[in-house]
Amino acid sequence: MLDLTEALKSTQTADETLGLGSVLFYQSEHCRDLVKEVFRFDALGEPELRQMKASSWGEFFATNQLNIDMVLIELTECEDVVTRMAELAPQIPNTASVIVIGKEDAISTIRSLKEMGFYYVFWPVVKSELSDFMRHVVKNHHGGKGLGKERKAKRIAVVGSKGGVGASLLSCELARFLRKETQSRVMLVDHNYTDSNLDVLLGMDDYPKIDMSKSSVQLTQLDEDSAHSMLLKVNDGLSLLAIDGEKTAVTECLKESDAVASLLLRRFNLIVEDFSASVPFAIDYKQFCENYDTVVVVADPTVSSIRSAKRMLHSLDMAARLSLKTPRTLLVLNQHRTFRDGILYKNEIEKELARVVDVEVAYDKTIPATLLSGKRFIDLNGKFSAKVLMLSGLVLGRSIEVKANPLQQLLTKLTSLLPKK
Repeated sequence: MLDLTEALKSTQTADETLGLGSVLFYQSEHCRDLVKEVFRFDALGEPELRQMKASSWGEFFATNQLNIDMVLIELTECEDVVTRMAELAPQIPNTASVIVIGKEDAISTIRSLKEMGFYYVFWPVVKSELSDFMRHVVKNHHGGKGLGKERKAKRIAVVGSKGGVGASLLSCELARFLRKETQSRVMLVDHNYTDSNLDVLLGMDDYPKIDMSKSSVQLTQLDEDSAHSMLLKVNDGLSLLAIDGEKTAVTECLKESDAVASLLLRRFNLIVEDFSASVPFAIDYKQFCENYDTVVVVADPTVSSIRSAKRMLHSLDMAARLSLKTPRTLLVLNQHRTFRDGILYKNEIEKELARVVDVEVAYDKTIPATLLSGKRFIDLNGKFSAKVLMLSGLVLGRSIEVKANPLQQLLTKLTSLLPKK
């Protein structure tokens, strides 16, 4: 005899297992209606529906980084699906399974998206095919399998060519701007284990570093949850990893930091690591090539700094030839002092390094006062903020529109109205 109560419980359990937090960003009503119908037919719950617009995209991910399991993105009106997804990727939680719907019928598109950890559905698609595909993706998601498991945070190393060139300040501000621009989860890693000043740069009153020698959990016993509990919260979406090296060897601190960051590659979208040249350890360039997606070399216009930057860039290039992975290198020229004798010009630096300067930060005497006042550069429209925003765009691989200073716009307009002599 059929036990109706048990049958209902069984059905309810199955529905709860299949149901998941999902969102569809659609460009056409046809795609929207088909996805809704498939979700209902397969008891996958109700997906949140949003038009594929920049404002809607940013607004959603600003508040839904933790409770989203599946993201469906319709790009049937997009001419270059791969490029567009490369721009959108930093904002999508790495724990979510991503399905891209497009009209590009090319093996290269499928292969590129697969390498990025995204599923691809060629449009138009019939209901039965989409239903089978969705159930396959959901099964992989619940089983921790499929393409999504390969998606990890992008790691950005900010390296100073020598001490005092502003690498720590740029690391902090880059992390803030990346958080603001992507609305994704960003982690900042402090590799100065003894004499760090990141608390000042971040405006933190309390800076309790983690002393692993006193931790009840050994490094080999760490899991994602215990690693995440070691982070300090800077603000919503931005966390900080700071290891205390007062009683621990620097090499051990570096190993501990890397172990924690590696465990959290799925929980964060972007990881910015401050390798200020004042840290007392040598850089392993081969390890940089294997572990980092972007290396930002920061130099000032002095002879010693440029020579050091040249050695760094050469070492990275040589290590990349022996590695399976080649990170992008970005060169930042930080004019953090007033011009004086012994300062090199940009064209001289580019000639010496045989490469262009990607971002040149002009001297700004107001930076120290801004930091001490508690103001944040992400809320300002000054020249320094514009340069960090430009650097953020280069890291993300897309252009970011820099909003002009209203006062500067007014002065420019008034100047244009003045009679010419």
